[in-house]
Amino acid sequence: MANRIPFFSNKHKICVICEGNEEYEYFKRLIFLGVWNNKYAISLVNAGGNGNIPARYQDRYQNGSYELVFCDTEKKPYEQYEDIKRKINEFHGVDNASDEVVIIKWRKLHSLL
Repeated sequence: MANRIPFFSNKHKICVICEGNEEYEYFKRLIFLGVWNNKYAISLVNAGGNGNIPARYQDRYQNGSYELVFCDTEKKPYEQYEDIKRKINEFHGVDNASDEVVIIKWRKLHSLL
């Protein structure tokens, strides 16, 4: 008789919301190279522009299957960056919720690797 118990992964599921194609391909390559510890299961989402990040964030957060959600965006132009933070705060109904979201500054990451 086949085992009917569903498989539950004990890995930490992390979603990286990439601003666009360049970031998406970069993170895809990092996953392929195995730069993260095996205890993490990394999932990528291409937002197709930083204006779509809040909606992708909300979708993944409400999905409830990820422990952490990361957004990848430039901090310039500042209006768009502040708009993303404002929308995340509004979604959670808290003035500083976006401070708890790790937002990776693309150029900083690029210089580290």
